Amino acid sequence: RLLALWRFGKPFEVEPNALGTVIGNQENGSTNIGLLLDDDSPFGASPKVCATTGDLVNFAQMPQALGTKVNFYELPADEWRPRSRFPRMLRLDSFTDLSDFAVTPKWFVVAKPPVSANGIAATFGKNMPEVLSYDPNGVGELIFVSRSKKANREVKIPVDNLVCQEFVNAYELEGGRVVLDVIAAERWDVAPCWEAESRPRTRLVRYEVDLKNESWTKRELCSRHLEFASVNPSVVGRPHSFLFAAVAAPQSAVASGVAKVDVETGEVDEWVPGPAEFAGPPAFVPRQPPASAEGSEGGSGASEDDGYLVTVVYDGAANRSDVVVLDAREVSKGPICRFALKAAVPHGLKSCWAEGFVPTAEDMKRKVTLLKMYKRKSREWNAVSTNLTMMGTNPFFEQSGTRLR
Repeated sequence: RLLALWRFGKPFEVEPNALGTVIGNQENGSTNIGLLLDDDSPFGASPKVCATTGDLVNFAQMPQALGTKVNFYELPADEWRPRSRFPRMLRLDSFTDLSDFAVTPKWFVVAKPPVSANGIAATFGKNMPEVLSYDPNGVGELIFVSRSKKANREVKIPVDNLVCQEFVNAYELEGGRVVLDVIAAERWDVAPCWEAESRPRTRLVRYEVDLKNESWTKRELCSRHLEFASVNPSVVGRPHSFLFAAVAAPQSAVASGVAKVDVETGEVDEWVPGPAEFAGPPAFVPRQPPASAEGSEGGSGASEDDGYLVTVVYDGAANRSDVVVLDAREVSKGPICRFALKAAVPHGLKSCWAEGFVPTAEDMKRKVTLLKMYKRKSREWNAVSTNLTMMGTNPFFEQSGTRLR
């Protein structure tokens, strides 16, 4: 099952062969994933698969009267149903913006940025940049929510002026300590920034939090501007050695290349394409063992970076997009495979690798034919308005459009 996600609404299901939208059971064509989501519940854009439990986990935030509700979802491996009847819930007593979350075997983690909220603007349905404003003297919070409803624990740790753009990964240590690797931005800013000089720069930092003593330490791992970071899926929620990300040139805040960062040494192994080319988010694909090694112990001892990085590179000068494959062990050597697409495509956000999905040419041709027939019947799509209201049920963003049936 393939879903197109965004932070402030329900997902749209996509047919994997033709990449056409499958009309869901919601008024605007989206889906509530088989009643997994309530009427006012979105489904976040940064799901993860916990390497310990195999569960698909995700979160969503919903502004409510004078606060924010956060739901955490867990779906067992290979099943599109919730692990429990009701999602794990967190309630915050203020409006905020939670950009991402992390997961460990015991905890969900979110980072509350140092922002101030204008309640009057929220009441009148203003959009997010008009409701929330960055407080450079404020304090961020790391909030830990137990995955177990039976444990029912919430621990809030005030830290420094942390603006978490992304969580790379998190894992637990002995003695109630948790390590968090974070892509931290120099300020909170959700307004579009088309000028490179106006965009907040990021850096990779590590927080080590002692939940028993409610204390923390912090150190910088890499000063380069990174975006769309991820780890090998086999180490999500576990200790990791590397991360993979889109990277900007030194002193720049526009990501154009692909990098592997060693989190112990801070070493950056990077490939940057031509001056008019921009690489999108890289997806890590584990290297398949040779046929003779399948099912043997020799196929399970691969290093953490033993695989490929797949991305799409847009060439602005030629108005063309290429698919690029890099060896994750030697990123700086450049592409080992590169081919052009028939049409230029815009940058996406994050992507996933669908292991084992190999459509046949016949299936793709049949589904594309059906998609073209559908497109001739429906030419309208969804209008998007940005607003936030304390009394409304659609947080920050609201969709409207025709009923796509």
